[in-house]
Amino acid sequence: MRGGLILAALTAASLAGCGQSKTACFGLSDADVVARVIKDYAAQPASMKGDTAQTQFAQSRVLGIGRNTATKDSGKGLTQVWFSQDDRTLTVATLTQDCSLLLRPGLDPEAIKSAAIEARPAHF
Repeated sequence: MRGGLILAALTAASLAGCGQSKTACFGLSDADVVARVIKDYAAQPASMKGDTAQTQFAQSRVLGIGRNTATKDSGKGLTQVWFSQDDRTLTVATLTQDCSLLLRPGLDPEAIKSAAIEARPAHF
């Protein structure tokens, strides 16, 4: 758990201020959000990725996508993508509207049911 929090913090720090507009990732389609998470994770240096054998991202692994109700100009838009992992855990990838990526690996499968932002099936 502690490693997951450290990984999330490092991920956010590495992607913050990447030259994106403040709303570049607001309103992306489900397919575009998943593609963005996969691309941003792949672009990270190996030292930032943690255990890549247990953190796998693919469209086929998406169990749900949740979006908060923030407006575009609020700066608080979030999209969460829930990925299944081979070890039967979940990883939630949170993409902010300014394209910062936060990862929380190693979650219990029930976590998707009690998430603050309700997840629904993805539409690809």
